[in-house]
Amino acid sequence: MAHTGHRVTLVDINEARVAGLERGELPIYEPGLEVLMAKGADRISFTTELAPMVREVDVLFVAVDTPQGEDGSANLSSVAAVAMGVGRALVGTCRERPLVVVNKSTVPVGSSDYVSMLIQEGAGEAEVDYRVVSNPEFLREGSAIYDSFFPERIVLGADQRDALDTMRALYEPIIEQAFPTELDPRPKSAVPFVTTDLASAEMIKYAANAFLATKISFINEIATICELVGADVSSVAYGMGLDERIGSRFLSAGIGWGGSCFPKDVAALRALAREYDHEPLLLDATVAVNERQRKRVVAKLQRELHTLKGKRVALLGLAFKPNTDDLREAPSMEIARCLDSRGARVVGYDPVAGKAAMKQFPSLKVTFDPYEALEGAHAAVVTTEWEEFRELDLDRATSLMKEPSLLVDGRNLLDPSDVRDAGLSYRGFGRG
Repeated sequence: MAHTGHRVTLVDINEARVAGLERGELPIYEPGLEVLMAKGADRISFTTELAPMVREVDVLFVAVDTPQGEDGSANLSSVAAVAMGVGRALVGTCRERPLVVVNKSTVPVGSSDYVSMLIQEGAGEAEVDYRVVSNPEFLREGSAIYDSFFPERIVLGADQRDALDTMRALYEPIIEQAFPTELDPRPKSAVPFVTTDLASAEMIKYAANAFLATKISFINEIATICELVGADVSSVAYGMGLDERIGSRFLSAGIGWGGSCFPKDVAALRALAREYDHEPLLLDATVAVNERQRKRVVAKLQRELHTLKGKRVALLGLAFKPNTDDLREAPSMEIARCLDSRGARVVGYDPVAGKAAMKQFPSLKVTFDPYEALEGAHAAVVTTEWEEFRELDLDRATSLMKEPSLLVDGRNLLDPSDVRDAGLSYRGFGRG
């Protein structure tokens, strides 16, 4: 927003985080973000005080966490706290135009009405001027900057025309690609601006993520069958992907999906369906297949090593995907826990997520060099498709590892022939 010409204030209740941001320290790893924040420093400010900011801004994005509850539903306590605070801050203010409160957090269908109710409750008997809109985000961790400036679509749900007009004006530079283009010099066409009702906008986010998760689980189911019949899932996926009705994206077989969005959003959609006494069978199967993929890694290791007790296993990659330090629902963490419970010594390496993994999993030995992780290992598992693993010196890996020197390619990242030529046993997913 700052890069496209707007003045931005970031509010957080965590004083240490705000202080760090003021010093230019980012609490997350995202390629290019540090440079972008520095460029926009004169347009960005930070505070822990919500009320003064509410009185000054035209648009307020609610971008707090909505963690998964025990029953799978989204926990909206942080959203509720912000909404009540906004209502209190609006009391007694005189505005030229209504404050537009934007639900950017991923929230269940009906949450916009919930937020509107809480804003009014926060204001008490006072009349306050505001609008609530839904604007789901579709950023991919590791590619978030590109996705912000060059989105495939911008989705807005609202009940009032003036709210949509405000949001269109806010996004105009991005819609028309009218901003400094050093981020991506390639010419771009106008971004689709989708407007709909509040409930539909909220559902679009959940439906999109659930479909992508289902697509991954589908190709993983096909991969398992490919192993049984001797087919190669890479060829199968390529042939499928050429059908434009299917497309080639999200057809990579392996240990499945994780992260901050797919698990939480699919769980929330399943919980929502059950609120209405509907059994979401396809979504249930999507989750079941994904959970099985992590277990298949352990099964492959047991089949080759016979026993895991006393064996050293190296996990290459800890983050749930490359170009992020995010460990939320990372397959590596579940695999590590399973191996640890079976008596294996688990050693992990990740280019950026190592320190975070040490805090989350104290019994996991973390190294900061992939070859140190491989030294003395009986087996290695590629759990994150970091680009550096494509360039792994396989001969060196073989010289460092102990017999039987097994490599389980959880992302089908490497060429099986190259791995075997180096003297390692190779096991992928669905590769015949």
